[in-house]
Formats: sequence, C-alpha cells, structure tokens
Amino acid sequence: MKKTARVAGPLGVLGLLGTLVLTGCGSAGGGSSDASSPTATATATVTVTTTAPTGSPTGSTASSSASSAGASSAGSSSAGAARCTFADLKVSLGPAEGAAGSTFVPVRMTNTSGHPCRTGGFGGVSLVISPRSQPVGAPADRTDQASVKPLVLQPGDRAVATLQVTQAGNYGASSCQPVPTQGLRVYPPNDTQAAYVAFKSTACQSSRVHLLHLKPYRAG
Repeated sequence: MKKTARVAGPLGVLGLLGTLVLTGCGSAGGGSSDASSPTATATATVTVTTTAPTGSPTGSTASSSASSAGASSAGSSSAGAARCTFADLKVSLGPAEGAAGSTFVPVRMTNTSGHPCRTGGFGGVSLVISPRSQPVGAPADRTDQASVKPLVLQPGDRAVATLQVTQAGNYGASSCQPVPTQGLRVYPPNDTQAAYVAFKSTACQSSRVHLLHLKPYRAG
C-alpha cells in the first residue's frame, strides 16, 4: 500500500503538471486571439475609413471626377477643347418663318477652324441699321434657360439658336418709335466681338419694348 502510494504520488504530480501545461497552452491560445483582435480592429477601421468618404463631400468630388473622366474618355476627340472664339466661327441665318405676329429665325454658328472648340448657352443679338451703326432698341432677351447645354463643335459642326423677332407693328407708334433696320449684330457666347448679318426688319427705338427673344444654342 505504501508502494502504491509512492507510485500514485508522482503520477498525481505529473497529472497536475500536465493539467498546468494544458492550461498554459489554453492561455496562450487565448492570448493569440487577443493579439489578433487589434489586427481585426485595425482592418475594420481601415475599411470604414475607406468607405466612409463615399457620402462625404470628398467622396462626392471623387465620384464627380470619375464621371468627368468617363465623359472625357467617351469623347476623347473633344477632351480639352478650347473655347470657341469669334475667329473660329462663321455666323449665318437660316430660313425665317412667320407666325402670330413674330418671325422666327435660326441663328447659326459654324466652326470653320481646324480644331474642336466648346460653346453653348446664349450669345447676344441686336437689331442694327447698318454694319457699323449702334444697336437699336433692347437686345435679345434670353428664354428657355433650363435647356442650356455645353456643346463641343468639331470642325464643320454647327450650333443653332432660334431668334424670335416680334413685329414692331404690334406696338403703338408712340411707345415703339419704329425705325427700319437692315441687319442683326450677333455675338457668340462669351465673346465681345460680333458679326453682322443682313436681316430687314423694323425696330423699336424705345428700350422699353423688347422685340427680340433668343433661345440657347443647340447642336444643329
């Protein structure tokens, strides 16, 4: 019985040691998980930091830039096109049509340069007595502003804006102060130089009467 007690004692100690070793391993495994937790947290933080700007102004700017880049690549021939200047364009008029006390005239701008250029929106139009005379009456009012679109004109391409010229006879002579005119002075968008095109009409000298109404340029 004493022998058994002596043998069982070391085994019991070994068992205890084994238990302690196993417990130590279990603690190491738990420590390994705890050590990996910061890594997982850091990964989550990086993910959040990456995706969070999507709804922020920075994210919106990036999306806009990406959209712009896509638009540029879709029309690579027009990417970086310079603004159309007076020297790039030839101004002409299309066939006029009359309706309900007004005449509707297509005002055309053709890119006669050897390179693409960008334009769009509104120019300026006034009635004049001669190529070098001062404008008569009020300049053209801008209408349909919601349909303004940027345009890129390749060489030979054309932009067209519809000009409505109301008949001066619709107004009394005292309020209109009518005077015969021989042409139109046409300013391309964002330009201070103007072209003269022949167009017989009657203007109102009074600036209170607005006979001209111009729509924005569109591809034509």
